[in-house]
Amino acid sequence: MYDSGPSDEELKALYMTREDVEDTSDFEIWPENWIPFLVFSEVSTQWRVGAGGATGLDYVAVKWVMGLMKIKKKYEVLRAIRTMESSALKTMNKS
Repeated sequence: MYDSGPSDEELKALYMTREDVEDTSDFEIWPENWIPFLVFSEVSTQWRVGAGGATGLDYVAVKWVMGLMKIKKKYEVLRAIRTMESSALKTMNKS
């Protein structure tokens, strides 16, 4: 979702094309992760950003969206979102 992949120059150095590395296959989301995925998708524009880049999601927005979606197990969903957030931050902040 947040990884742009290798540059055209990197691909050229490996004698590859963009088509060689683009993954257009479907993927599966386990049922227990569906609600956290939906919330994460809804707040995907709500990143806190500092001088060094993204630092994390705006949890006020996360709470607001979970309220709109009438989610009951908010803590369990938040824990799953934090796992996705951590992974996204690692990808977005790669040097």
